[in-house]
This record gives sequence, structure tokens and C-alpha cells, in this order.
Amino acid sequence: MPYIQRDDTGRITALLQHAAPDQEYLPATHPEVVAFLTRDRADHASLHALAESDAEIARVTEDLIYLLIEKNLILFTELPQAVQSKLLAREKLRTSLRGSIDNFLDDSESI
Repeated sequence: MPYIQRDDTGRITALLQHAAPDQEYLPATHPEVVAFLTRDRADHASLHALAESDAEIARVTEDLIYLLIEKNLILFTELPQAVQSKLLAREKLRTSLRGSIDNFLDDSESI
């Protein structure tokens, strides 16, 4: 192993354990094979990082909306109904999570 499958541009698209018609053999240490395997991991890591970033940006956006409401720059009721519903649902979830976590610090202590 590995036998490789290429697309029309010559880029490796698959690694196969057994030979099939029109496939070539490359050693596992061949730079193209290593690049193919690493590219998949790099793509996965990038997608994971992007998903984490999306969650962080969502929280930043939510905090920004609440800040604008608190400063009376916008009214909650001016937001589209779908946005209002999502914000209320998230606030309800966050509140329920806060209540379920026992705080081992008293009010005078901080982390």
C-alpha cells in the first residue's frame, strides 16, 4: 500500500490498499502521499477551528446586542421576531445552566 487514485488534474483523491486498473503505486513516505494525508488533517483542523470561532462570534454578537439594548440604542422589540426568539431561548438555557452548577466559591472569592 498505497495505490493511488488521481483526478483529471493529477491530484491524489484516494488511497487504496489493492491495485485496480489505471492506478499507480507510491510508497507511503512519498511526498504526494504525505501531503494528501496531511491535507485532510489540516482541513479537518481548520474546519474545527472555524466552528469554534463561529461559536465565539455568536456569543460576541449576542453580548453586543444586549449592550445596545442596555444603552437604549435599540429596542429588543425592534429586532426581527426570529432573532428575539433565539436570544430568549439562549438566555433561558444560560440561566438554567447557571442554576445547575454549584458554585464552590463564596461571594467574596474569585478565580
